[in-house]
Amino acid sequence: MLAVIKRQWFVVLVAVLLGATIIYYVYDQNKDNLPSKTVGGKDVVFTVADTDVTTDEFYSELYNQYGIQAVYLFFERAIIDASIETTDVITTKAEVEADNIKASFQSYYGNGYEAYIVEALKSLGYSKIEDLTTYFEYVYKRQELMNGYIDTNMDTLYPGFAETNKPRVVSHVLVTMADPENPTADETARLEAAKAAYAGGLSFEEMVTQYSDDTSNNTNKGLLGYVDAKTSFVPEFLSVALALNEGETSDWVKTQYGYHLIRVNSTQLDALKEYQEFYSAILANDTTLELNIIWDKAVELNVDFMGNEELKAELLKYMGIEE
Repeated sequence: MLAVIKRQWFVVLVAVLLGATIIYYVYDQNKDNLPSKTVGGKDVVFTVADTDVTTDEFYSELYNQYGIQAVYLFFERAIIDASIETTDVITTKAEVEADNIKASFQSYYGNGYEAYIVEALKSLGYSKIEDLTTYFEYVYKRQELMNGYIDTNMDTLYPGFAETNKPRVVSHVLVTMADPENPTADETARLEAAKAAYAGGLSFEEMVTQYSDDTSNNTNKGLLGYVDAKTSFVPEFLSVALALNEGETSDWVKTQYGYHLIRVNSTQLDALKEYQEFYSAILANDTTLELNIIWDKAVELNVDFMGNEELKAELLKYMGIEE
């Protein structure tokens, strides 16, 4: 089951890349080439034909040409860049992620894979495959900002989320079948052997190494990782996983993949915080949270709209924030 998800994850990446806007990265792509000066006390964003364009003018041009969403995207990127340093750790993680993408695309598309990545990157204002690392640097910086806010406000955010979503860390043993409704003789024999071994006292960990067909995680004690009520698992699996208490193991559960033993490793907060999916789930649980985090950080940074109150009002309206 997990292996199937992993094989398809790069398709999700392409959808994310293509769903973004080129304006999001205009400033980032040009900032190193911009003159470092001010005009009338205002920072110059760029110069065109000897004409200085200041920050407030730049925001206005974005608004006039592309609408408030484009302004927000630029605004968010500026806030994150000012809040989170691009450390060596972030850059290394971004490089690893970019390499993983390249490997996945090459495996799927063959020798022409780079053209597909570059085509996706063009929608972000990039022009070459090396820019993939820059994109992931931003992703990890944004993630760090969001996670830090959640950690600081966990006492407020977690209780309601936990009650509704039942977050937990889950492992499983899987005996696969092409058609569980009509198993072959070999599949039936493997399942019966696994059932007998487990009934005879074989530990969950030993069941994983000796009987589980989910090779994507059988070297990690069958660990699937973070699961909650909104995880995209088949209903038969998910309903059982959510009904178990910490430390409990299910009876054999039939799904479209075969038969599973499901164990809940932990429901403790410290264990959940080991997974980025946990933080992402909290953000997804409240559609206003991310925008509020960005605005709170903007206020902390004393963002100045340079007197353009109309633009500020439109931006706050887009973000759903009342001062």
